[in-house]
Amino acid sequence: MRNLRYEFPVATVLVVMLVALNGCGKAEHAASVAQPVRPAVKKAHDAAALALSNMVSAVRSGKSSGDIELKFDLRGRPVVGESVDIDLALIPGTELDRVYAIFQAGDGLQLTKGGKTAEIAHPPVEVPISHTLTIVPQRDGVFYVSAVVLADSPTESVTRSFSIPLVVGDGTSAAADGAQSGSAAPAPAPAPAPAAQAH
Repeated sequence: MRNLRYEFPVATVLVVMLVALNGCGKAEHAASVAQPVRPAVKKAHDAAALALSNMVSAVRSGKSSGDIELKFDLRGRPVVGESVDIDLALIPGTELDRVYAIFQAGDGLQLTKGGKTAEIAHPPVEVPISHTLTIVPQRDGVFYVSAVVLADSPTESVTRSFSIPLVVGDGTSAAADGAQSGSAAPAPAPAPAPAAQAH
């Protein structure tokens, strides 16, 4: 009888401990189910946004309407006789049926690749359209690449003009300086005749 009285409380304590442990296991399992495991992967950066953050706006001719924006970024410093790529982003600000751009190099520059973009039908609003120009500077100075963007919307056709400035070398040109002064550089003075030697 004494053994039964002693074993009963011990058995009760064991049962209570088992129930408690079982409850904890269920609670932990429920918590793990309620909160799905997220993979430890960093969110990928938006490549388009990152590219745009390094770009500057091209100079617009006329008032800004907000319907089309053009941004650019030079991949390297322009050097005379060496090709340099210009990354462009054409950004529609409104709904368009189609859009494309034509580029022309000004005096002092040679456009070797990328003179026209493809015609994009129904481009998504605010989504950049990428394009690349390749330019070869012919001499030092400040020069411009002109861009004409043609766009058709459901209500009208518009043309927008932009300029992309390029500084080649130190930004000065000997030919340009001479033309601005209105006179050519003076010719070097002749060397003086050798003095006669006394006999």
